[in-house]
Amino acid sequence: MNETERTAAAMHNIQFDNNELAGYQTLLGSSKNYDTAHTPVDGSTEELRIAPLIWWNVKEHLDKPGLANSALKQYAVLGYEPSSHSDDGKTYKPVLLNTNAPWSAFLCGSQGSGKSHTLSCMLENCLLDDPQIGKNPHPLSGLVLHYDGSRGSGVCEAAYLCSKIKTRVLVSASNYGNLKRKYEEMARKCGGEIEVHKLLISTKHLDTERVKTLMAVTRGEEAPLYIQTLIKIIRQIAIDGGGVGTFDYKQLKEKLEEQMFSEKQNQPLQLRIDLLESFLNINPLVSEKDHLVGAPGELLIVDLTDPIVDVDMACVLFDTCLSIFLAQTSCGKVVALDEAHNYLLAENAAAKQFTAKLMKMIREQRHVGARIVIATQEPSLDTSLLDLCSITMVHRCTSPAWFEVLKKHVAGLYLSGADGGNGEIGGGDRKSLDRALFAQIVALKLGESLLFCPTAAMRTDGEEVQRMLEKFVTLRTRARLTADGGATRVASDV
Repeated sequence: MNETERTAAAMHNIQFDNNELAGYQTLLGSSKNYDTAHTPVDGSTEELRIAPLIWWNVKEHLDKPGLANSALKQYAVLGYEPSSHSDDGKTYKPVLLNTNAPWSAFLCGSQGSGKSHTLSCMLENCLLDDPQIGKNPHPLSGLVLHYDGSRGSGVCEAAYLCSKIKTRVLVSASNYGNLKRKYEEMARKCGGEIEVHKLLISTKHLDTERVKTLMAVTRGEEAPLYIQTLIKIIRQIAIDGGGVGTFDYKQLKEKLEEQMFSEKQNQPLQLRIDLLESFLNINPLVSEKDHLVGAPGELLIVDLTDPIVDVDMACVLFDTCLSIFLAQTSCGKVVALDEAHNYLLAENAAAKQFTAKLMKMIREQRHVGARIVIATQEPSLDTSLLDLCSITMVHRCTSPAWFEVLKKHVAGLYLSGADGGNGEIGGGDRKSLDRALFAQIVALKLGESLLFCPTAAMRTDGEEVQRMLEKFVTLRTRARLTADGGATRVASDV
């Protein structure tokens, strides 16, 4: 090849490289679309579409002509910043909860701080289509999990939503009469209607994993022989069924009866079976309604408060009910854990397994179309829950130990103390900033919280929307539309 030919070949290669590079540009786009602090309204709209919280001025900006693709489709008022009122001091700009996109929220605070009120408002936002609070053309289906080991709190507070929302409660058969009376009395007082049924899981919903969960079957070196035999039988039934996930419970009973267990082995096995069958509907009627399947705009509460049901069994049943609800409910879903410290703080295998299920659900919330709310007095549950949630609302608390936990797992609290303050606290040394932050939490009024949500759309700057990132604000939760059952009982109420 002579010099002229080599030059021509080189020019051809350069032209080819330029054409190839140009072809990739539609995929790469402008770098400003990936700016972490600002989202161009007329460019990438995905982050706005899935932002958990939207401030009012951002909504107004998105409602402008020509921005129809960015406009909010489904939202409701969660609350407002007390400092956001207009000059007349009478008009507040609301903070909107985006109910159209999946998110997860962690609500914590001392008893009587307003976290259950906030939980109820979030449920209203997801389930009600009422112009007083926003637009909800496609209501979600709600599931609330409740357990009170002390049995002193009466009914689940979320049940007061029955004054405006169709609500049914599933309870254990051994406490059915007691809880049915309490829930129906509550509904009469608040002018609502409520259905109370025994929690009976249809055998058609059983699969290999759910049977193992319900029977508290775990594999390990220390598992007794009858458990190892049980695992072998369950595995063989799954193989015989073609590996499609369904499970024949009657076949399990038959195969267990064929085993020659000793009396010492048979007693604990029979205890597991009896406990399992107390929550199973072994012969469901074709016309019988499936109470664990949700419907749009309806609330399902699973209340396992019962002197017979311990924390271990409650977690096992919650795990199974949640799994069925997510799999069988076709519309969007919101799942709430009421007073989660009552069952997630337990140091047992069932609580750890259920916590792992929750973390998996939060990680996959976009794929299962779920919104998750965890309300607790104890922020020191499994702190991975704090790490994963997209919204954190810290209501009033007075424990320095709780503050230390929050500071390690909430970016806004950590950074406010680490770099001179990016939230509502001014600059200063780390120790002084921590004291100021804790004092601010202690001074929160009823219904107020420090709100942390890095992906919230807070303000507009020209054609760009600013996210919250490491900042935080004080939020006051709005008034409820449904009956409020969270008032503190005083001596004169007796």
